[in-house]
Amino acid sequence: MSQVTYLDDTRYPGPSIHEASAEIAGLPTQDELDAYPRMYTWGELKEVIVSGQLEKLMRNKEMQVRYNRWMNGIREKYGSTGESYQQNYLRQGRLPFPQSAAEPTYDSNGTSSSIPREYLTYEVEQGFDESKYAVLTNDWPYNVPYGVRHLCVWSKLPIVHKSLVNDDPALWTKIEEEGLGGFTGVIPFTPAEKPTQAAINGTTLPHPFGWGATQLSDYQSDSWLAVDLMFGGKEMREWAGKQYTSKGGQEVQKMVEGLWDVRGWECLWFVNPPRIQSVPGLSHFHVFARRKTPEEIDAAEMIWGTGDKPEHQQ
Repeated sequence: MSQVTYLDDTRYPGPSIHEASAEIAGLPTQDELDAYPRMYTWGELKEVIVSGQLEKLMRNKEMQVRYNRWMNGIREKYGSTGESYQQNYLRQGRLPFPQSAAEPTYDSNGTSSSIPREYLTYEVEQGFDESKYAVLTNDWPYNVPYGVRHLCVWSKLPIVHKSLVNDDPALWTKIEEEGLGGFTGVIPFTPAEKPTQAAINGTTLPHPFGWGATQLSDYQSDSWLAVDLMFGGKEMREWAGKQYTSKGGQEVQKMVEGLWDVRGWECLWFVNPPRIQSVPGLSHFHVFARRKTPEEIDAAEMIWGTGDKPEHQQ
């Protein structure tokens, strides 16, 4: 998977990612994926995740047909004997850790009062346990905006269980129907009102968009991102500063923030509901990772500092 950086700004690199082996034939290249039209903007992807209508996330249809044909070959090679061929392929050909028994994403029997068992958790001090979890490229990613990468975090432990929502039956029903989702790395800036006129050095510019400015302070701001939000279009302004984590998503949210530093990345993550999971027997969740621009990273450092970890994780 090609790495995304802008102007060689490598601050806050992403996690170690397990790429597919060159021996696995037929997978699409990034150039092939980028040659298709974009089906969703970043803001539209956020709308889908907040709405819980995750079935709207998809590949370009020609790529889906190619995937279906490729899966026919996987079925022939990893034919099912009690387990799905997708599980066999992942366990034998892709996952970097041995998995003696399949663990599903959902544990519908696990409650706050049931016999304690281990689930996906993330503690900043302990970090990412590679004996239990692994970040893999999605070999057949969904259609996402340019510069965004689709990855999956695979887990040897179940992710979703009733105790995440204190056994609340209504919340659990919602999770079973819609899954989980969230955003990380959203810079908490809200756009200022677009000016009707701009004053610089005591004079009024002939145009309200401030085209005559010669320095950042002319906009009475200390962040170029804040200035761009002031003048940006509808979608940029609509989603600026908007945070989201679905109820029950707190552990996945912490893990994504730990893997993709909020200063360098904005991520959308989701756990598909059981009704649309293609590999229900192997625990995993999805991440759309968008590398921030240098301007955004500068703004993020104003909020979260420049230390080894963001200030809210220290």
